[in-house]
Parts: sequence; C-alpha cells; structure tokens
Amino acid sequence: MPHYTVYTVGHGQLSWDEFELLIRPFKLEQLIDVRSMPYSELAPQFNRERLEHSVRRLGMEYLWLGSSLGPLTADGKVDYIERERESRYHDGIQQLLGLAHERRTALLGSQPEPWRSHRHQLIAQTLLRHDVEVLHILPDGSLSHAVADLFHAAL
Repeated sequence: MPHYTVYTVGHGQLSWDEFELLIRPFKLEQLIDVRSMPYSELAPQFNRERLEHSVRRLGMEYLWLGSSLGPLTADGKVDYIERERESRYHDGIQQLLGLAHERRTALLGSQPEPWRSHRHQLIAQTLLRHDVEVLHILPDGSLSHAVADLFHAAL
C-alpha cells in the first residue's frame, strides 16, 4: 500500500487561468517543476520566474528540480536509462520523496499527456518502486494511475 501520493501535470498551451482551474480540485500544496529548461516560447506564462510568482499567489510552494529530475542526461541527451543511472537523478528523487512526504505535491512538465513525458516514463516509474502512488492529472481534469511499464516492472 502506497505511503503517499504524488500528482503530475503538464501545462501544454493552457492559459494560466485554465491551468489554475485544472489543478485547483486537487488541493495541491507545492508544485515541483521537473522541466530541464523551465521556459516556453509558446506558453510564456509558464516561464520559471513568472510561474513561481503565480504559484505562490495561489498559496503554494514552487520549486524547480529540473537539473536533477529533468529528462536530460549530463551530456544533454534524452536517454531515460542513462538518466536513471546518474547520481544527481537519485539525489533528486530523494529530495522529492522528502518534500512529497510533507506536502501534497504535483510534478510539472510541459507535455499534457503523461505517457509522452518523462514524468511517467522516468520519474513515475522510480516513484512506484519507492511505493509512492502516482496520479497523472489529464488535460480534461480526470486522473490516471501510473502503472509500472514492462521494463521497469522487471527491475
């Protein structure tokens, strides 16, 4: 039985007001940004500094952990297997576990569909092995339980 739950959400091209409406029902206390590069030309309302201000206005904490939990390896490639082997990724997971144990937490990425994102393909798989329930907030506001994929289930 999971000790606690971590949510994930992707902003896509939502306006800030649409994003706020999407996450409000989940009574989140902190938003952890796991994008390697927390900036968006298509959705500047989710650029790091602006996002941090908007999140704090909602009474939530904001933290960027993209350097440790983002999808890019130390040499700048997207390689989830290699990323999962890096010590800074493991350090980021330990930090996330401590933070999420204290507060109702969501991980933020840019991709709205979690199955196309490292939030599911990488981080959720690791959290599931730590007995953490992971719920993806979908673009329509519904929830989807993360399940271990075949590769990660064998680890």
